[in-house]
Amino acid sequence: MVFYAETVLKQIDFKAKLSRPVVEFNLEFLFQVIYESVIAGTNDDEILSICAEHCTLNQYEFVRYALEYIHFNRMPSQWEQNNVYQKMIEIVNLSPIESLFEYIESIKNIYLKQIGYKVVQENLYNLFLSNKETSFFTDLANKSRDNFIKNYCCRTAVLVARATGKPLDLKVTGDGSILLKEPKYLDRNIGANEINTSQILTMGQAGKLLVDTLEDFNINAKYIDAKNGPTFNRIRVKLGRGVSYKKVEDIGNDLVQQLGEELGLKVAPMVSVVPGGVVFDIPRLDRQFAYFRDYFTFGGEPDIYSVSIPGGVDVDGTYVEIPLYSDNVTHILGGGRTRGGKSQFEKAAILYLVRRYPPSVVRLALSDVKRVTFGKFDGLPHLVAPVARDAESTANLLDYLVEEMELRYQEFERHSSIETIAQYNLRFAPDFVMPRVICLIDECFDLLSDDNYCDRIETALMKLLAKAGGAGIHVLLYTQRPDKNVIDPLIRSNFPAKTAFVTTRPEDSCIILGDDKDKRAVYLLGYGDFLYKTTEVLRLQALYVADDEDPEYFQQLLLEAKNQNDPYTAWKSGLDFDEFVASLYGESHDNGKSKATTATKTKQSKTDFEGSFSFKVQLDEEARNSIMNLHQKGYKLDEIVKAVFNLSRQDGRSYKKFRNVVEEFLTNFKGGGEDDI
Repeated sequence: MVFYAETVLKQIDFKAKLSRPVVEFNLEFLFQVIYESVIAGTNDDEILSICAEHCTLNQYEFVRYALEYIHFNRMPSQWEQNNVYQKMIEIVNLSPIESLFEYIESIKNIYLKQIGYKVVQENLYNLFLSNKETSFFTDLANKSRDNFIKNYCCRTAVLVARATGKPLDLKVTGDGSILLKEPKYLDRNIGANEINTSQILTMGQAGKLLVDTLEDFNINAKYIDAKNGPTFNRIRVKLGRGVSYKKVEDIGNDLVQQLGEELGLKVAPMVSVVPGGVVFDIPRLDRQFAYFRDYFTFGGEPDIYSVSIPGGVDVDGTYVEIPLYSDNVTHILGGGRTRGGKSQFEKAAILYLVRRYPPSVVRLALSDVKRVTFGKFDGLPHLVAPVARDAESTANLLDYLVEEMELRYQEFERHSSIETIAQYNLRFAPDFVMPRVICLIDECFDLLSDDNYCDRIETALMKLLAKAGGAGIHVLLYTQRPDKNVIDPLIRSNFPAKTAFVTTRPEDSCIILGDDKDKRAVYLLGYGDFLYKTTEVLRLQALYVADDEDPEYFQQLLLEAKNQNDPYTAWKSGLDFDEFVASLYGESHDNGKSKATTATKTKQSKTDFEGSFSFKVQLDEEARNSIMNLHQKGYKLDEIVKAVFNLSRQDGRSYKKFRNVVEEFLTNFKGGGEDDI
């Protein structure tokens, strides 16, 4: 510990740190900045040097671990992967294979290492075909420090020994348990694949090893079956009678310690209950990504009655969609930390909706306070309004959707026996279609933390979540920080569907999934690995749009979405977004003029309407005295409005009007003003 402390202190200027004020950075912000710097090609030493000047000791240690984590886990671009591959081919062509081993050992990133392992397998097979002696391969194994490469060399030596009928002693490698099958064909791909897979435990062997290890922890279990997924392999076991699930719920880190080398575990596997047993999800080192373009061709007519968005690929490799028309979905709450895959999931949903459905069937309402996720979709005919980029425009958008919702229910009321959009479209479509509106909000934490607009946003969200689903308006709310003190429990509880991406803290997982005990999201692997919860919980790999890797394909789909044929006639409420916002701000700035519903507005002029609904709040002497007494006793503004006028946030604009009046009265009082409001 003393040596460790001395090493850390030598890396930073200790005296300088004591002579400057301490600056505390948000760790999520720090991680994001470091990640962007690594992607931009900034040297590690330069990053550490800058952080040493501006971070506390604890934050500096966080930076060191974050750098290691990013280098190991980040997904390199296709350009970087191609570049590394070409570098490896050059090394193989110009130098002995040992030089390739050294280059691979110098690579930190797991995905780039996988490329190197494939090159090693191909070249070892070439050497196998060139009649090299077994000692050549065992010597190669001893020269490498990488366990995977050691095993590849040893397996090739076994193949040579069996092909030549010569005995083989592997004691020098420390591995005497390698079991191989002789190659059936001298085909490059088949032979290389056998070298790759021969040392890997079969899923049955892995299951037996897992069960034996559980026995060491006094957990009786029986192996049932296993499945291979793109992101992880799933082993299902049946716990013995009387064995509680709680005994295995948090055993993941123990399995890393016990089975890390045998199963290739670098992070704790997720443990879950499924019908008929308990499953252990073992992360794949060679995980596969599910590319958006591989799952859709967009041919044929869309199903206008069953609007859905892409979910992902399950452990069986089966594509799973999320049906927005289902009563078990309607609205979705999602969250997870940076690099969890939220943005790709959201972009896949939007891209699919605009390309699969014409504007008469699906409309979009988008909010993106980060200003970088949804900007590519601006200008699409599906948008009910420009992409909202701040709290004010998001509040306007949500208020508009509330009004649209009310007008839709008025339309249902005009037709007997119609209560939902599904019933409406079944009766009138395809001649007449009421479009579904998907409202997708990114980074709601920032919106609900805005003091000026959080009340409006919360009130609108509560109304939409309570009854907008039946009217065909669906809210998809996403955040990096699902703080229980920011997102109202009433809001969270009204989301029937959840999508949890990898979280930093177990409590974040519990908040997103709506279960105080479900912390499984903390064990997810990032980059689109997520839990989809409705009546059950599915673990899926989200589809990767790859808009940065293949911009031509992305832009082509957007162009097709803009120019697609729209053969349907859409029902319109008559509510224009720009006019609605204008009337909304007329209310707040022009002596309380109320906005018009479309039905009323068509019957009377705008002047008549504003005159009939305008009103002015006058505070009499009794109200002013009550407000002052409560204020002096320490009551908050919301509590004063509730006590004096019996109004709460649920009363919408009336509450807002009285709240503004009380706030202005108290401001004038503090400033010494005596004018009536």
